[in-house]
Amino acid sequence: MKRFSYFLLLLTISENIYAQQASDYFPEQPGWRWEYTLTPLDSVNNEIETLRYYRHDLFVTESNYEGKLAKIVQTKSGPAITIHFQPYLDSLFFHFSGFDGYEYFKVGYFGILLSVLDSELNNPNFSFAELFNSLEEWYSIYRFSQTINDEYSILQIDTIVVIDSQTLPLRFEYLGERLQDEILDTPIGNLDCNKFVRKLGISYLIIPPLPLPPIAIPILLLKDYVWIAEDYWIIQEIIPSTEVDLSILGLENFFIPGLKSMIDTVVNTATVVDEEVYFPEEITLEQNFPNPFNPSTTIKFSLPASNYTTLKIYNTIGEEVAVLIDKELTAGTYEVKFDSHSGEVRNLPSGVYFYQLQTERYTETKKMLLMK
Repeated sequence: MKRFSYFLLLLTISENIYAQQASDYFPEQPGWRWEYTLTPLDSVNNEIETLRYYRHDLFVTESNYEGKLAKIVQTKSGPAITIHFQPYLDSLFFHFSGFDGYEYFKVGYFGILLSVLDSELNNPNFSFAELFNSLEEWYSIYRFSQTINDEYSILQIDTIVVIDSQTLPLRFEYLGERLQDEILDTPIGNLDCNKFVRKLGISYLIIPPLPLPPIAIPILLLKDYVWIAEDYWIIQEIIPSTEVDLSILGLENFFIPGLKSMIDTVVNTATVVDEEVYFPEEITLEQNFPNPFNPSTTIKFSLPASNYTTLKIYNTIGEEVAVLIDKELTAGTYEVKFDSHSGEVRNLPSGVYFYQLQTERYTETKKMLLMK
């Protein structure tokens, strides 16, 4: 009886271990497509719905990449009106071994945030974004057998940086932590998820006399929370907005906006196929961006079918300022740049202008503001 109980115990343990294999969390066959909604977050982490956009990831193949057998995922992002027919412009790389999920480190969205930090420092001789880009390598990011709430080091570098003649001893860290599992209510159902947080940190080091270790004073800690469901991979990701304390460098504090990514749809196409070409169902004319603008702005519009199309700019008294399009266009979505400092429209004064899209049976006009 004792032997039988011991056997059952071993069987239970082996089943639990098998369920924690990192590869269980990623689809086996290429052809899966994940569709996400991405929403920027303000300084108190409220969603900014007006800035919402979308991302598609497509698992295209499994192949060797930088010394490991990689699951290669192509990715693209953009507005809802164009995302379906945009080309994939970047790739993600994942590798699984035992309980660990590896990712080929790219700063990604963190790179945008680090660029904000670089702009605050305004130092032509040093860039945080370039430093972290130089660290591209395979790292064990997701450790599915890790003890809950037990932080682990993925990468740590202590170095000296010279900024405006100041010699700064800094520590750069990439940390991970497995958090308590959560059941997540998503558009594709309630899913039992493993939850992780990745942390990208920069600290100022105070170097005491030996044998005391350096004392790290945090300057920046970017957190990236990730929810992973078995068979589906990443379901949700939240990078909270972050306040950066640069007082130790003699600079003012500022905040970095956050980002929330939530799964919308998971499509298993079984084999890799070309994305379907998307054609809009109706004519649309979007608000220009940026607005107000100086000196240039972008105007987007969509056509459901071929049309002779004009896109013109007018001033407040109805005078034609510029003709951006005057020709037959096929169905699709278009982006047109208007530059107030080029060509015939050079040196336009500040003020309100109107842009008008016109086809055989459609006319729409929107207002924009040039502010010098």
